Amino acid sequence: MVIASGNVAAQTAVKAAPQASSAVKHAKLKPADTANLVSHLRRVITDETNDTPPRVLNAFVAKYQQRALDAGIDDLDRQTQYVLLALYTSGKAMEQPLFVEFMKNPPASLDAFYDALQALPKTVWEAGPPLWEAYEPKG
Repeated sequence: MVIASGNVAAQTAVKAAPQASSAVKHAKLKPADTANLVSHLRRVITDETNDTPPRVLNAFVAKYQQRALDAGIDDLDRQTQYVLLALYTSGKAMEQPLFVEFMKNPPASLDAFYDALQALPKTVWEAGPPLWEAYEPKG
């Protein structure tokens, strides 16, 4: 497995996401299901999502869930993977040329999608700071 970043929690969270959603595996989502995705992310990366104000987290997840839907990522598991990358980079990874190219023809299966995300270079995974770092207590 390619190390996504120096953050072990990031690797664990991304790896844990597929198992965490077995109850809704392969469910087709609509933009209105953002609350479901946020709830799922809160179980996968609890500390990180707790460190982000709910309004900020909800708006961010809604934005990137819609981008995933627009790219044909319409199942909870792959949306989770997509939004996790966005969260871990404050969305900056999504603007990286290698990620843009990847999303032109994203893998349809969860395993292939996950593996392809993990294989993206470290520069994509470190394109920006995690969203919650902007909201850490200063001092």
